[in-house]
Amino acid sequence: MLKQTDIASINPVARILPILAVESIGSIRQELADRATQFVKGQEYFAHVISKVGDTAYNVKVESGSLKGTILKMDLGTAAKAGQLLTLRYMHDNPVPTFLLASTPTNAAGSTTEISSAANLIRHYLKQAESDGVTSRFQATAVVTNSPSNPQVMAHDLKNAVSNSGLFYESHLSDLVQSNQSLAAIKQEPQNQVNSPIANLMSQQLAILENQRMSWHGEVWPGQKMDWDVYQQPQNADGKQPSNQSQADQDRPITSEMILHLPHLGKVSARISLIDGRMRVNILAEHAQTLEVLTAKRLGLAEAIGKNGQQLDALTVVRHE
Repeated sequence: MLKQTDIASINPVARILPILAVESIGSIRQELADRATQFVKGQEYFAHVISKVGDTAYNVKVESGSLKGTILKMDLGTAAKAGQLLTLRYMHDNPVPTFLLASTPTNAAGSTTEISSAANLIRHYLKQAESDGVTSRFQATAVVTNSPSNPQVMAHDLKNAVSNSGLFYESHLSDLVQSNQSLAAIKQEPQNQVNSPIANLMSQQLAILENQRMSWHGEVWPGQKMDWDVYQQPQNADGKQPSNQSQADQDRPITSEMILHLPHLGKVSARISLIDGRMRVNILAEHAQTLEVLTAKRLGLAEAIGKNGQQLDALTVVRHE
């Protein structure tokens, strides 16, 4: 039991102030603040205007770079509208993340032409691909097959390598809608992978559409490189006009060209043309000895093609000029 003198000797404490609540760990605000520090100063980012949240404030979603998917709240004035595509150049993060609007929303009177968001996005990717020095030839990064001595397996592996390259992604999406493609297969394509080279792929896809030619380069089996082109030859070499477009497409031969530099045979190329279901094969060899070997085996190759169900019109073996 305390004595009276003990109680009198206790000094009063200062007034206790209420404790300020700290920001909860993992909150959206904290996450955005952390993400803002990951923007690269001077780098341009594409972003979509998602929605209006105030008189001049909008939610904007970043569509490029490592911070793709980040949503920012920005003051864009009164000319912006949902769906617009913006080019943002990151300036600094102090005291707040600051961007320079490289392409400014506008509603100026008298404007008669408006480029869609999709067109602007394509323009951005093509510009990025050009600055990266991307060529129209697709560069494969993985070995196609480990079974070069088995033609059936090799053909299957080569087909899968091209199909899964991302060059025909939109076609596969159409197949998915028609239940001719699985969702699991779609998810494996490059467009659905983190840090996918979207600009490179889009540039090469547009080159295929424009030139009607797929160009591929890669390691077809361990240690062996191959150049492969598939294209439609120009139609109506004789100058005659087809009766309709469908007939014109059918009359255009599809040609596949493969070039290999083999360790013992040297440079060997094969040109295969298919028209109306009939095949023509032209093999070219650089070395005289290789030419002799291939010429000796020409009949066996023709028989193998026939057994595979193909109608062979011609098979020639000649030397590279």
